[in-house]
Amino acid sequence: MIKKICLTTRDGKRVVGCKIVVTSVFETDIENIWCKIQDIDTLREICKPKASFISYDDVPSVWKEGETFCFKLFLHRFIPIGKHTISIIKIDKKSREIVSNEYNKRVTIWNHYIQMEKIAENVTRYTDSIELHAGYLTQFAAWWALKFYKHRQKKWQEII
Repeated sequence: MIKKICLTTRDGKRVVGCKIVVTSVFETDIENIWCKIQDIDTLREICKPKASFISYDDVPSVWKEGETFCFKLFLHRFIPIGKHTISIIKIDKKSREIVSNEYNKRVTIWNHYIQMEKIAENVTRYTDSIELHAGYLTQFAAWWALKFYKHRQKKWQEII
């Protein structure tokens, strides 16, 4: 699903963006997914081959709330996007939520919300919600993001 929304840029301007929501049900224990999602290498694995994240510096192997990470981003392994910044705003094990604010030169707002919910024993609902703005490329970026997050959730099925 893609829906138009209003967003606020880092410098306080109001812009029209898009919201994308992709949900899947995984036949695995919520703790299994929660443990795997903490690992930065899981990001690299579930994004292949649609996106590649190469660290600029030595980064820890796990995401940490309050930390900012910078990567060289490539789409489809060969289209350079440049520096992509991911700031981890929230990692909440109790509510099973992760929030990151991300951006790069082309997509100036990429707010990513991950929510997990235990539906039954060994059944977990997993939702990616993304708010993005990319200027005149917003609609294209939203279309690509929808395809990308559907791909990521299929890759999750392979690794869990």
